[in-house]
Amino acid sequence: MSEALTPFRRRGRQALIAAVLAALLLVSGAIAVWRDAAAGAPPEVSGPVVPGWAELAPGAAEIEITGRDDAFALVRTEDGWVMPSRGNYPVRPEPIAALDAALSALSFERAMTRDPEKFDRLGLADPAAGGDGVRLVVRDSQGEVLADLIAGDRSEDGAGMYVRRAGGLRAFAATGALPELADPGVWLGLNFWDIDPSAVARARIRPERGPAWFVQRAGIAQRNHELMEPDGWRLITGGAANGVATAGARLRFRDVRPAGTLTGAFAASHSGVTFSGLAYRFDFIAEGEDRWALIEVEAVADDAAERADRLTDLTEGWAFRVSEDAYERLTRPLDQVAERSGD
Repeated sequence: MSEALTPFRRRGRQALIAAVLAALLLVSGAIAVWRDAAAGAPPEVSGPVVPGWAELAPGAAEIEITGRDDAFALVRTEDGWVMPSRGNYPVRPEPIAALDAALSALSFERAMTRDPEKFDRLGLADPAAGGDGVRLVVRDSQGEVLADLIAGDRSEDGAGMYVRRAGGLRAFAATGALPELADPGVWLGLNFWDIDPSAVARARIRPERGPAWFVQRAGIAQRNHELMEPDGWRLITGGAANGVATAGARLRFRDVRPAGTLTGAFAASHSGVTFSGLAYRFDFIAEGEDRWALIEVEAVADDAAERADRLTDLTEGWAFRVSEDAYERLTRPLDQVAERSGD
């Protein structure tokens, strides 16, 4: 039989156990710090999210953006940035400048969870795996990575956002905020079509079904568009045609592609003329469920020549996808705004 431990020996064993536990905790902490450092996540939260961005930015040659629903790249050329997946359609300089400023100002504020299960709550889950985060990768002309991070939701106070370095094991709250990244339309500036609706003098609509129809206003002071064609129809109400007549004035296109890549058939058209002499026409091509507009712009008065030239530069040779709602307004059948005179 072993004899009972003396108080002295008992205290010695307890001290040894405590020392071993402390050592294990120390090693565990060191491993955690090492893992964060290896993943690019500093154990002390301070400084810029992308160190030295002001010096790196001039060398940026490619920007890759991956969202849950889309992935695309922006490439720098001698003439500016373009989007190859949209036939090298030009990228607007304003969002590029906004991204540059945002990356310069984005700084770590505090460390947050290391639990991957919680990344989704912060909008930081990997988009390549179906998560809600948006991954941003910036490379130079040699393919070297200048920045690589996943952008999440805005922080609770609305003054910052959540970020995670791609492959990193920790989420962070950061001061500053990145602009909208995952919408190609923001980069391409697809909200350029902006005409004052009150300036639309007349419009002609050729819908997918039913007769073509034509409306006009005699002058800018006249409130409602009158139905001029076809004969034998009258508007349901005095202003029934106004929404369709002015639908072509302001549009935010959903996507763009080279016109030559369309393979679908003509579906409908909408044309209009403003009191200042700007004439425009949308010919819609059906590609499955999508509707793509081929746009023609012409100045029928000298005052509209400069604007017509600018819009032609933006639209010639390109096809623009419109939303389902916009297409419905632009090509509404006559029997939805008018009735036969004899009915």
